[in-house]
Formats: sequence, structure tokens, C-alpha cells
Amino acid sequence: MVLCCALGLLSANAAKRPNVVFFLVDDMGWRDVGCFGSPFYDTPNIDRLAKQGVKFTNAYATCHVCSPTRASIMTGKYPGRLDL
Repeated sequence: MVLCCALGLLSANAAKRPNVVFFLVDDMGWRDVGCFGSPFYDTPNIDRLAKQGVKFTNAYATCHVCSPTRASIMTGKYPGRLDL
């Protein structure tokens, strides 16, 4: 019983794993949010997440249209191998 309590206390003090938020949005450019300089769109919640976390500024899409890119992200395969 003491061992279980001790292990519980040790795991409670262990480093917490980071949370990951992944946005998958169709027809949105990289400058369409405030944290990347959009003067037109007001995105306060996304801006707050970006300010408190990490922004990835170098990403690539597997295709120029949304459906094959989305399928590629979900399956881990190239769009040409998915017969879309």
C-alpha cells in the first residue's frame, strides 16, 4: 500500500507532457491570422495560443488542393498512393 502511494506521488510530480493543437483549415493562407500579420481578420484566440506556445513557420502541403492534402495528413501517405 505504501509503495502504491509513493509511486502515485512520484508520477504526480513528473514533468507534464505538452498539449498539441493542430488546425486543419481549408482555404486559409498563412497570413490570414493575426499572429502572422493579418490586418483584416481578427483572431484573438489563435493569437493568444501562438503567443503562449510555439509557432511553426515552415510547413509544406502535399497537394495544392484541400482534399488530397487532408487525406495525406490523416493517413500519412502521399496523395498519389491514395487513388483520390
